[in-house]
Amino acid sequence: MKPVSIIFLIVSIILVIAGLLTCSFAMLQANRQGVDLYDTKIVNGQSEAQYDYSEDSVNKIQIEVGDCDVHIVCGAEENKVVMNNFSSAGYICEVTNGALIVEDTVNIFNITDIIENGKIRFKGFRYYLRDRKITAGSKSLTVYISDKFDIKIIDVKVSKGDVDVIGYTNNTDYKIDVTTGKFTAENIVTDSKVGVQIGKGSVNLQHVSAKNLEITVNEGSIMAVVSANEITAEAKHGSVRIESEADLSKYNFVLKAPASTITLEDLIKTGNYFANDAQLSNFIHATAGYGTVVIKTYVAPETIEPIPDDSETVTDTAEPAETTEKAE
Repeated sequence: MKPVSIIFLIVSIILVIAGLLTCSFAMLQANRQGVDLYDTKIVNGQSEAQYDYSEDSVNKIQIEVGDCDVHIVCGAEENKVVMNNFSSAGYICEVTNGALIVEDTVNIFNITDIIENGKIRFKGFRYYLRDRKITAGSKSLTVYISDKFDIKIIDVKVSKGDVDVIGYTNNTDYKIDVTTGKFTAENIVTDSKVGVQIGKGSVNLQHVSAKNLEITVNEGSIMAVVSANEITAEAKHGSVRIESEADLSKYNFVLKAPASTITLEDLIKTGNYFANDAQLSNFIHATAGYGTVVIKTYVAPETIEPIPDDSETVTDTAEPAETTEKAE
């Protein structure tokens, strides 16, 4: 090694040691003076960080996380992000060009993670020296959306975890990608596309209305109570069940279940079933590689009236009124 290289190496080591000592001293002073050095709070050994984006202009939500559950809550009073048990220095939560971006894959040894779009994302070495008494809990991310924002795109990518979206009725384009986990959506209305890709897990859609539904599950099942112009559902190693809130007589069908049966209302077939009417523009494509395909008209569950309790009886304890006969 050249002498110049050795000198630079020694200087670098000295600077790193000096930085660590400075950070440690600053942490001690901050603890003594009650100064909060971090943007996360510790509650019962669990960390929690919040990000308020109510003053920003947001039309897209972009999330990319590893082992984490993601919840998107619509119709909230506040616009904020709540992150539980995220590494203090290992996440990004910011608004850039109208997109709310949340990531937990920051690596200080990767320059593209530290500097992006001219912005420095490095928070400082103090985050890597943080008290290690924090309990390692399950990571979760909750995005609260009020009616203030008209979100055009919700793009969520999760390596391992569950994703759910509840109660959003804007014309939003959904792109959900989960390697291992499940996706749940309830009461979603959009005039755009809902696209879901699951590696190993399941999809459960309840009262979802969209222009186009495209769902693929490699290992797992699909359950959908939906209405859409075109529905494509494929469970390569599982079953597909679609309960349509729209009139099934207005659909063409391409249904495949090579290893099992197909049920279309009262019709039961084995293998494949095709029905194509040139006058109909709506389609349902459903494929179950190693399971069943069931297509039914959705029937709302009946509301059962409570049975009155007749165990209590009313007893009339009033004495009969006295009558007086008039003597003649």
